[in-house]
Amino acid sequence: MINHCKTYNYNISQILLAVSMILLFGLCNFQSKADSPRKSRIALLGDSMTWIGGDSCEKATGWTHTLKESGLYDNIDMLARSGATWTNTTATSPDLEFYCEVLHDNNVIYNQSLRLIEKYDQQKLADPDRIIIFAGANDAWFSDKRPGIYNSVDSLQSIAIRENNPSNVTSLYGSVSLACGILQERFPTAKLILVTPLQMSKVSEEIILKVSDIIEKAGLSKGCTVLRGDKEIAIRHSDEVNKHIYTYDGVHTNPQGAALVGNYIVDHLKTEK
Repeated sequence: MINHCKTYNYNISQILLAVSMILLFGLCNFQSKADSPRKSRIALLGDSMTWIGGDSCEKATGWTHTLKESGLYDNIDMLARSGATWTNTTATSPDLEFYCEVLHDNNVIYNQSLRLIEKYDQQKLADPDRIIIFAGANDAWFSDKRPGIYNSVDSLQSIAIRENNPSNVTSLYGSVSLACGILQERFPTAKLILVTPLQMSKVSEEIILKVSDIIEKAGLSKGCTVLRGDKEIAIRHSDEVNKHIYTYDGVHTNPQGAALVGNYIVDHLKTEK
């Protein structure tokens, strides 16, 4: 009877030891996962001022190269394309496949937003921490190709925004509201940062300021952060008209201009970390 009781107690001890080891291993494994930071992601939409750095942000003529070199984000998703505008036209339609590097009815931020959503849904990616939209240069430069750009948002546009109908949202203000709205609905935890267009030789400072004011007003109404590149970055219309200092053609940044823009944006992102 005594030996039987001793054997029984020994087995209980072994069981308790095994259970303790399993619990300890599980706790350590859980703690290890908790200590491992989630890989950060940032998505970039916009026109040539963003795309100029290349799809992999490898070109020093683009500000995105500075962002990549900063190491702030593990993954950078590039959706920007040359020629893109914020402003839709009456011929703009939802398009996930169209590729264009010049001004076009469907080369708009709205469609870049749809493509970003599709990319994340198809690849089952974790939502981006930040979405930067740097656009507006083509809206200012080719405003004659966007006849509704300066219109106010009337009742028809308000309904079109709610119904996600870009062809009836042809003002700059409405187009910004529409694109930001669909991004916020799909990526509720991502912070949207809008960067207004830089001053350039092709368009007067007054026009750039006018376009930027509208982008800022629309962005703030949607709760976005708005960075005034036209005011806060030292690239000036008067300088680039007389002598290219920070651009190679009066519009697109050279490496010095790209670093200026990149450091401006990176410094802001660091304050949010």
